[in-house]
Amino acid sequence: MDDDRCDRVDPADVVVVGAGPAAWSVAGHLARGGVDVALVAPDPTRPWPASYGAWADELPADLPADVRATDMADAVAIARARHHLGRTYTMLSTDRLQAHLTDPAVRTVVGTARGTRRGPTHTAVVLGDGRTVPGRVIIDASGAGRVLTGGRTPAPRAAQTAYGLLVDGARAAEAGQAFMDWRDDHGHMGWPTFLYAVPLDGGRLLLEETSLARRPGLPIAELRARLHARMAARGLDRAVLADADAAGAVERVAFVVDTPLTRGRARVVPFGAAAPMIHPATGYSLAATLRTAPTMAEAILAHLPGDGRDAAAAARRAIWPTDARLVHHLRRRGLEVLLALPPEGVIDFFELFFDLPPAHQRAYLSERDDARAVMAAMAAVFGAADGPLKRHLLRWGGVPIGDAPAPDAASRAPGGTIVGHE
Repeated sequence: MDDDRCDRVDPADVVVVGAGPAAWSVAGHLARGGVDVALVAPDPTRPWPASYGAWADELPADLPADVRATDMADAVAIARARHHLGRTYTMLSTDRLQAHLTDPAVRTVVGTARGTRRGPTHTAVVLGDGRTVPGRVIIDASGAGRVLTGGRTPAPRAAQTAYGLLVDGARAAEAGQAFMDWRDDHGHMGWPTFLYAVPLDGGRLLLEETSLARRPGLPIAELRARLHARMAARGLDRAVLADADAAGAVERVAFVVDTPLTRGRARVVPFGAAAPMIHPATGYSLAATLRTAPTMAEAILAHLPGDGRDAAAAARRAIWPTDARLVHHLRRRGLEVLLALPPEGVIDFFELFFDLPPAHQRAYLSERDDARAVMAAMAAVFGAADGPLKRHLLRWGGVPIGDAPAPDAASRAPGGTIVGHE
């Protein structure tokens, strides 16, 4: 198709594909920097369905106070014992976060991106209806779909899955509140899961049964059954969960945590979950995305107008400096350590982790480009481990870093079948 045809959308300096927090965050920073930004999505202002939480000290300082909906001061994690983590965990208002990031200076294009076509001065995003949207720089913020930068990675991949209900907090005091509660009072066998119980605005409580990571991901139906069983064991009135179910106050979570690192090429730059900027061992990405977006935008702005290839290369360096790439690979190995543990070893591992000094915990959970601090945290885990765990860490946590997977859950179950769910 000739790029000069009338079905071409007006060229932009930067074309952003996607409509989630990563897309709108970087698009807004670029637009406020004075460049023409086109954001492409089937529904650019569709309400975001997810709940978002982050450590308060990770969030950008300029995030408006009203976006921070609730705080859990001195958040608690429970493994074999109760641990006070000494950090504040913040739940955000999804509506207010979306309103804050949605910038009217960004030009929106309704359409579904299917690929790109390179030209001498621009690369065009090709839409499903045949239109093209040319830009000097293209940002793929399409999430795990990675529409422009390789597509979804082949299965089996490790995934975080969760099933949650939004309930009236006054009716659910028996549930308790915790950042992670690994107790097995749900009574189910198999791969361990934890309760994520956090306060939301309006007096609500999010009760979410979570499989931190598993290859393949633990089914949602199993997580729902565990949540109901756990709450029954704690004496919660069954009507509380039934009312939430009936009202559709449900959150279902399923996303890959071991997508290979992708840096893009030429004028195309992946950002957010497409990069992926997801923490391989926790699944968190929002705070890192919000903090990195202005740095990425500044790198692009410094090279525009001009050859988009230079601007895109600068953006890649801003997102993935050498230390950030190393940290990502180290955490990928940490993920494989977790996945290769026997089910009974997972909770013991977290008991050890939450016994570490807070600085080591924070480094592993939150530092994106301080490789020395992350390696020190990993060394502290190794130093505190017993002999069998040390051998396990050496096998699955050492070099080569990269994509070598641990055995999947099915291969470890008796008889070659996956245990712990229907």
